[in-house]
Formats: sequence, structure tokens, C-alpha cells
Amino acid sequence: MYELLHNLDWVLPLRSPGLTHVANGFTWLGYGTFLLLAIPLGLWAWNKGTFFRLLVLIAVSAWLNALFKDYFQDPRPPLELRMDDRVGESYGLPSGHTQMAVVLWLWLAYEVRRLWFWLVCSVICLGVSLSRLYLAAHDVEDVLVGAALGGVTLLVFARIKDWALWNKANLALPVGLAVLAGVASVALWPGKAPEYVPMFVGLLVGAGLGFRIERQTIDFGVEVAVWKRALAAVIGSVAFLLFQKGLKAVGAQLPLEPLYWQALRGLSMGLFITLVMPWVLVKMRLLSRHAGETAAPAKVAAVG
Repeated sequence: MYELLHNLDWVLPLRSPGLTHVANGFTWLGYGTFLLLAIPLGLWAWNKGTFFRLLVLIAVSAWLNALFKDYFQDPRPPLELRMDDRVGESYGLPSGHTQMAVVLWLWLAYEVRRLWFWLVCSVICLGVSLSRLYLAAHDVEDVLVGAALGGVTLLVFARIKDWALWNKANLALPVGLAVLAGVASVALWPGKAPEYVPMFVGLLVGAGLGFRIERQTIDFGVEVAVWKRALAAVIGSVAFLLFQKGLKAVGAQLPLEPLYWQALRGLSMGLFITLVMPWVLVKMRLLSRHAGETAAPAKVAAVG
């Protein structure tokens, strides 16, 4: 059993230049670069309710993955087998790519609730998971635990009915819970908490605040021509990339401790995604105002 879960010698005969390109393509879908672009684009140009929920789910899942990695401290496969040099010295268990793939694509399938979409999302999940084995960034145990953790997280979120918490409850409640969870996780972390942990917390707080304010003031919708949604996505993605570059430049100049700066960075990103960019796109008449949220390419079922 140990050999089955940890030995990747069987991968070597399968490798070829063509399959390596395919594996790198699938594995890119699990990196932060893709996630940080895909979720805002979906929120601005597809369905803001679905992608706000997804943003919360991804942030929580990333926090859980970091916690489990530092708790188990399980090493990755040997360097001589590895074909993904972007993982650095991070631990392997559970596989973050697999966990995020399950959370992202199966949650979208759960909300869209179309058979063809379930099939497409399932293939992507499988492709991302297998790519981590092919590239020897993880062993079988890492991938299985990542898939299980992602699945459990999905089940818990699917049971949460009151998604209106950010809208109806006293704003101090969800924001206070996010801040409390962040402070507790940094204080009780096994060893020193990674700098991206406070970023996740800041992102949750900023996104929650921005979403609440946006719903009460702008309340944008995507009931516009397809070309306008496409243009909104392009402009939004370029602006978001420039915004992140600006944050990086500012962070290099501010005399703040990394943990504090990452929290502030996450807060700024959350506000930009859920409030600032929607306001800009409405002003540009690329999104509608006070028009609801469910004009999507595919019918999205209500959850909660």
C-alpha cells in the first residue's frame, strides 16, 4: 500500500513532450495566477452571486490547505522526478491543485446544474489531479487527500443556506468572524504562519465589505450585450493585473511587517474585485445597474 501511495516510478515511462504540454496546461488551472483572474472575471461578466460565493470558498479552501500542509509537513516526491519547479520548498500533503480544482469546478457545476457542465468540470478536475502526478509535484496520497478535503469543504458549503449573511446580518458579525479566525490561525499555527494566510483573511474581509456596499449602492448586473460583457472582462483583467503590480510596488516601499502588509494587500484586492471595478465598469456602461445578477451564459440555479 505504501508503494502505491508514494512511489511514482510508474509515471516515467508515460512521459512525452506532447503529454508534458497537456499536463502543464492542466496544472496551470490550479495556480494562483489563474484563480486570481478567473474568479473576478466571473464575478464581473457572468454571475456575481455565484462567483462571490466561489471567492469565499476558494479563500477558505486555500487557508485549510496551508494549515494541513504545515501540520503534516509531508515532503513532496524526489526532486529528480519533479517537472514543476514552481512549488518551491512547500510540503506536499494535501495537494492544493487537486483541492482547488475540486472546489472550483465542482462548485460551478453544482450551481449551474447542467449535465454537460458537470461532465466538463469533472474532466478538468481529473486532468488537474493527474497532471500533479505526471509532473511528480505530488504522490497519490497527496492527490487523494486533496480531493477528499475539497469534497468535504464543498459538502459543508452546500449545506450553508444563509448566503445572505453578508447582506442581512450586522456587518460586524461576518467581518468580526473573519478577523477572529485570522488572528487565531496566525497565533495557533503549527510553526510560523505563511504570509499568504493573513492575505486570505484580508481578502475575505475586503470582499465581504465590498460586496455588501456594492449591493446597497450600485447593485450591478450583466443584462447587457455579450460584447459588452466580453469587453468588461478584458478591461477588468488588465486593470486587476495593473492593480496587483501597483500593490507590489507600494509594498516594497512601506515599512510594514510582512503579515500586516499581506492582510492589507488582501483587503485591497477584495475591495477592488467586489466594489471598485464593478463601479468603474458600470460608469463605462459595460455593466447594467440595479438589474439583478442572473444573466449568465448558462442558467445558474439558485443556491440557498
